[in-house]
Amino acid sequence: MTIMRNMTIRYKLNLIIMLTCILALVLAGTALLLWQRVTLRQEMVSNLSTLAQITAENCKAAVAFEDVEDATETLKGLHAQPSIIFAEVHTKGGESFANYTRAGSDSDIITEHQIAAYQKDGYFFGDGSLTIFKSIVLDGETIGMVRLQSDLEPLYEMLKRDTTIIISIILFASLVAYFVSMMIQGIISGPILNLAEAAKRISEQKDFSIRVQKESEDEVGLLVEAFNEMLEQIQHHQAALIEANEQLEERVRQRTAELEETHKKLLDASRHAGMAEVATDVLHNVGNVLNSINVSVTLIREKVAKSEVANLKKVVDIIKENIDDLGTFLTQDQRGKHIPEFLIEVSKTLAEEQADTIERFRSLTENVEHIKEIVKMQQSYAKVSSVEEPTSLAKLVEDAIHINSAGLERHGVRLIRDFADPGPVSVDKQKVLQILVNLISNAKYAMSSRNVKGERILVVRIYAHGPDKMRIEVIDNGVGIAQENLTKIFNHGFTTKKDGHGFGLHSSALAARELGGSLSARSDGEGKGATFTLELPFKPAKVLQ
Repeated sequence: MTIMRNMTIRYKLNLIIMLTCILALVLAGTALLLWQRVTLRQEMVSNLSTLAQITAENCKAAVAFEDVEDATETLKGLHAQPSIIFAEVHTKGGESFANYTRAGSDSDIITEHQIAAYQKDGYFFGDGSLTIFKSIVLDGETIGMVRLQSDLEPLYEMLKRDTTIIISIILFASLVAYFVSMMIQGIISGPILNLAEAAKRISEQKDFSIRVQKESEDEVGLLVEAFNEMLEQIQHHQAALIEANEQLEERVRQRTAELEETHKKLLDASRHAGMAEVATDVLHNVGNVLNSINVSVTLIREKVAKSEVANLKKVVDIIKENIDDLGTFLTQDQRGKHIPEFLIEVSKTLAEEQADTIERFRSLTENVEHIKEIVKMQQSYAKVSSVEEPTSLAKLVEDAIHINSAGLERHGVRLIRDFADPGPVSVDKQKVLQILVNLISNAKYAMSSRNVKGERILVVRIYAHGPDKMRIEVIDNGVGIAQENLTKIFNHGFTTKKDGHGFGLHSSALAARELGGSLSARSDGEGKGATFTLELPFKPAKVLQ
């Protein structure tokens, strides 16, 4: 395999064609020889059975009248058949009556048990011989048995002859396969030359409307199809990216203006609800998301600037350098061998870049819409009446994580999700989301301290607690909570943060009670992390018929 791996494509194709032909012929020849062997054995049994039947008929009178001399003379007539090495007539009791042995031959020894086993007509193959038993029947009664033994030399001779013929056919077919494989190289090199010529014209004229005619449905045809598709993508890709980028920038500017306009309203609503601390954290994360949007826009611009289109020019230059002997270059030169694969990969890369850019646009649009939804949520949270809506607890948790994602990534927090989501539930999702945002934000703050050693890990768990309760746990390995503070942590104005106001956990606890649930905390002490548990009543969402 190592030798074949280092061969040129031309010799590989020749070798594959020849090996395939030779293997097919060898298998067919072997099958033919096996079938011929079976056929010849059956034919030999048939012929020897006929001869035994004739001998039995000729010996019928001799056995009936116990004329040994007549039976012996009858058996001697078998010397006309060179393959017969032994013949014998047995009486009804199995005793030898008369026999014949070919000069210089030894017959197999037949035991009385074997003779008894062949009281009826039959045959068996021995070591290099065939033995036939044929009954001597007179007036419907068996009066004796004829045994003929023949060697297998005729069978072997015919098999040798067939083997010689099959080997000759294999050698001749291999020679024909070699010359045919040498003649069909142009089928591959021709389309590749057309492809190279088109690439040269595109490089010189900068005309991406040129297309290569597809002549086959094989790998070369797929290469031509991929090349044409690549040209079409190059023609439209940059224009689409520029247009989409302009639209995205305009939407970002609009959403940014809306955020600036509603910022004061959001703070006022948060203070009235006792959630100024949470609102500030939300806006901080919104700002991080906007930064992420700007970074994504920059990345899109850089991707357009670094597109694989530039590398296509290099490939065309290489093809131009070897255009006089392009077939040899593409099949034997190490650089040339990679050109078809490179063109396919360039096509795939451009398609992936386009898909990635579209996905980024979709994600950025969702982020902007999500920011707007968060702002509206904060504004509506100050309302006295609450509205329960069908939603997924896992979705609410993911939204809360997403709001805090920038801070979590900045502090290198590893997030572990352990969700046993019961499906759609009826809950005031705005209040639940507000509580979760506050809990995750506090956990992030607790793990941002320099006193936290090792990896920062945040676990968010959803599970059922009894038949009518659901629990959401936020577990961190941060600075922990002192035992004396566990009873104060939900009090209004109490905080352990240097720049905190003590509104977040207090308002979260009040919101949990309004939802019919509770919010609790536990910790083994300072430096041992903390667990906050939000317990909510389980209300399956009603399915509209």
